[in-house]
This record gives sequence, structure tokens and C-alpha cells, in this order.
Amino acid sequence: MKNYRPANLSPAQVERLQQLEHEFAELTGEPLVLIAYASRNDRTASPSSSRIASATE
Repeated sequence: MKNYRPANLSPAQVERLQQLEHEFAELTGEPLVLIAYASRNDRTASPSSSRIASATE
């Protein structure tokens, strides 16, 4: 993923991702990890420039 970098998230945003991990884990019955990343081509953060990927452990 050369064109992406870890998203610059605030502590509140990280906490929300952790809450979502827990909620999705309850729904699926499997542990999940959510990963936030942003395009290296974007100079400013915008809602469309950050993406969240999920993967099961």
C-alpha cells in the first residue's frame, strides 16, 4: 500500500474506532481489527481521503 499512510486520528477518533471494533466483533462473533489509513496524495485530511479497512484476526 505505497500510496497510503496511517491516518492522523485524534484520541477521540481512535476511541471511536475501538468502539466500532467491539461492536462489529459482537455482531460477527469474531475478533476484528479496524485499520485507518489516508492517501499519501492528499495534502489535507477530508472525510473522503481517510479510509477504514477491517480484517479478522
